[in-house]
Amino acid sequence: MKNNNMKNISYLISLVCLGIFWLSCKDDVRIPEYQLGANLRLVMDPDHSFINSTTVSTDFIAFDAYSENKDLDHVDIVITYKGQDHLFKRYSQEDFSTGSVSGQFNGGDLASWFGIPGFADGSRGGNFLIHPIVTLDDGRIYPSFVHTSATDSILNIGTGPLGSVGTGAFTLQKGTAILCPPVDISGNYKVVSATGQSTDGCCPDVVTVSGNIVAINGLAGSSTNFSVSDITGGLYFAWYAVYGITGPDDSPGEFLFNCNEVTIVNTQEPFGTAVQGEGVYDASAGTITYTWSNGFADTGTVILQKQ
Repeated sequence: MKNNNMKNISYLISLVCLGIFWLSCKDDVRIPEYQLGANLRLVMDPDHSFINSTTVSTDFIAFDAYSENKDLDHVDIVITYKGQDHLFKRYSQEDFSTGSVSGQFNGGDLASWFGIPGFADGSRGGNFLIHPIVTLDDGRIYPSFVHTSATDSILNIGTGPLGSVGTGAFTLQKGTAILCPPVDISGNYKVVSATGQSTDGCCPDVVTVSGNIVAINGLAGSSTNFSVSDITGGLYFAWYAVYGITGPDDSPGEFLFNCNEVTIVNTQEPFGTAVQGEGVYDASAGTITYTWSNGFADTGTVILQKQ
């Protein structure tokens, strides 16, 4: 009996020691703090969101940039025209001490930056993109692509409350323009060809589709913006029917059209990332040719023929 009592006491002591050891280990466990991303919103001045070619000598484009970040190394605001980038200005954390900064530029600036004198006197128009590149103190850069596998990648700006095309916590881009006289490009267009490359493992080969009908319609209250029933020309249906895409019209978009140039604006693909791209309109041939890309690094080139 004594031996049994001693065994029981030893057993209880062992349990107590084990418990103390477990608690001490538990106290040493440190849960790492989560990292906050970048917050940067661009808002256009509604009275100066574009320049009219007839008033180019006195007009200008203006915007505000807002950020709640306290860990900004710097923010670059970049102006893009036909794939050419110009650094408008680099802002520091100190510049955002009040939570926002402002910027403006005119036709003369655009003429100097991109080497096209007609931007200064209104004899040339064009579409431009304003977009931020944010670098945080720890070296992270937004937006940039993150590889999730050997074949897949995704933009590090999400959708919803933490990032979006233009209305959430991070603005990927804003479209603006020196406006030419408006042209109505509304109508039904046949896809001559849509050739693209998906980065998803489901469909790694280059794909070309044709024959789909894409409807382009003017948006109410605008002479420059048009809805597009299928921004990918049928590629999303060809690639992603396995993920629930039921037809070409499941990937609509929007064109900013001006001076025979189209720019994709205000567009998200069905899985939530922003779609960007640009191209040209040939009035004599009735064709629109453009390239596009999304937040997964999928790309495509589409040729549309007006019917």
